[in-house]
Amino acid sequence: MKKLIAVILVTLFSITLIAAQEKMKTKEEHTKSHSMVGYLVDQMCGEKMVMADVKKSDAKAARHTKDCALEETCSAEGYGLVTGGTFYKFDVSGDIKAKEYLKATKKENNIKVEVIGTMNDNKLTVETIKDFTPTAKKHVEKK
Repeated sequence: MKKLIAVILVTLFSITLIAAQEKMKTKEEHTKSHSMVGYLVDQMCGEKMVMADVKKSDAKAARHTKDCALEETCSAEGYGLVTGGTFYKFDVSGDIKAKEYLKATKKENNIKVEVIGTMNDNKLTVETIKDFTPTAKKHVEKK
């Protein structure tokens, strides 16, 4: 009986240790900076654009205008990124960077950007926002 209790305790300890390691690993992944590409929109409109059909969601976000995003009622809720049928809300600092970006850009719609940041508590902590420029593929001639 003592051996059975010892085996159960060792098993429970091992499971707890493994779970703690996985939780730390997941937390580390969320605190690493990464790049996301999508459409910069205000939260009020962005949440309405999200739908199961990713292509339709991204198409709506592409048509969203700079003027709408800068309207007082829309900008009051902050900004985020629509990509892949999901809206990622920015943190307060990201909202400020987004508004500065929108004021400076010459684009009127189709505001596709690259955002570098980290996910924290379901908000994207923004480090930088810049114009999205697709990388050109190099053509290799066959001999």
